[in-house]
Amino acid sequence: MIIYLLSRSENKSITKNKMKATLTTLAAIIFIASTAMLQSDRQERVQECAAKAGDGAIYLKEFVVSLPKADRDEPPPVFRQSIILRGNNIYRFNLCNDKGQAVLRLYDSSTMLLTSYDSKTEKEYNPINFLCRKTGQYNIIISFIDGKAGETVGIMSHVMR
Repeated sequence: MIIYLLSRSENKSITKNKMKATLTTLAAIIFIASTAMLQSDRQERVQECAAKAGDGAIYLKEFVVSLPKADRDEPPPVFRQSIILRGNNIYRFNLCNDKGQAVLRLYDSSTMLLTSYDSKTEKEYNPINFLCRKTGQYNIIISFIDGKAGETVGIMSHVMR
């Protein structure tokens, strides 16, 4: 009788382990499938935005940005990316907003060289071209107007002369 009880408790333990393994495997499959779907969605968004860059634009890089709303009395959240641009080339930047109105700014070491939004006139420029005069490191800053939450895809392209 004791042997029967031991093997019955061992049997429960084995069943519990099998259930845990099955649930872990199922969770992993769901995670992988959802990640693949998100990547597919991201690729589609990037391709659609790149197609809007205009004639003569050759896709170079994308910036997929999702920023939360700024907290009260806090500076607005920003996306920052350093890039290397080559002199005597024309680069085009375009934004495809999903939520909110994104603003792209291009800086050299400390000077803003380009912006996609003029706050004085409230006019948006999209796409915008930049004639790079010298090879070097530049900084892309993307934020949303008034520190609101938002999502956008930014595309950097090379423009053939």
